[in-house]
Amino acid sequence: MAHGARLEVEQRIVGSTVTYMHHGIDVGDGTVVHARPDDFRNPFGGGRVVRTSLEHFAAGRPVRLTTDPPAVFPPEEVVARALAHVGREGYSPLVDNCEHFATWCATGRRISRQVEIVRARVAAAAARTALGATVRVGLRTLVPAALVAEAAALAAEWTAHQRGASGQASRRAGEAAGLATSAAVFALAGVPAGPLGVLAGSITGATMWVAGSATAAAATGAARQVTKRATAGSRSRMGQP
Repeated sequence: MAHGARLEVEQRIVGSTVTYMHHGIDVGDGTVVHARPDDFRNPFGGGRVVRTSLEHFAAGRPVRLTTDPPAVFPPEEVVARALAHVGREGYSPLVDNCEHFATWCATGRRISRQVEIVRARVAAAAARTALGATVRVGLRTLVPAALVAEAAALAAEWTAHQRGASGQASRRAGEAAGLATSAAVFALAGVPAGPLGVLAGSITGATMWVAGSATAAAATGAARQVTKRATAGSRSRMGQP
């Protein structure tokens, strides 16, 4: 590992099979600074920034470097920013998690790609549901199919991110999986109407996916700005970064 590097290690959400990446800053002396909940079984119960050994941070799992988004500050400053907040209380999986903290140390921006993936997919699911409600009654029964496609997109994007793909690459993986799944399930629903029904269903599924993605992108951008302002105001009142 390297002084000032951002580290990530795969961890499993307690009580589930879902994994996520836990982030920290390598101090360069065998220790890592990272934000964590006080009790991983209750991630919404508060937490703090801690400095632990690399072995404790890794917990027996492989540790890898991450550079997305690229660091703005030199390694010495990244470490200094991290060390300055050791012992700081405050943790939230949604707005103040380990990835938010590590990214802030390196870039000055509080970003969590993992939170953004889930937030964007939830917004997209809502957009597709709304679109399904605007078309003729015969298609309203196909809204669940659009949600299945959204679930496929979330799984593909999350998996790509966990494997180290960039934000852009993981988004492309999710969109490709969602588009293919949406077209396939809508085509399947059109089977009773014959070949033309299959073709119409496939086109409808693809069209709803593309339209939903455009609507969701706009909604996600607005939501991100609201969250950013709320987080900045909250941390300003608390005197935190």
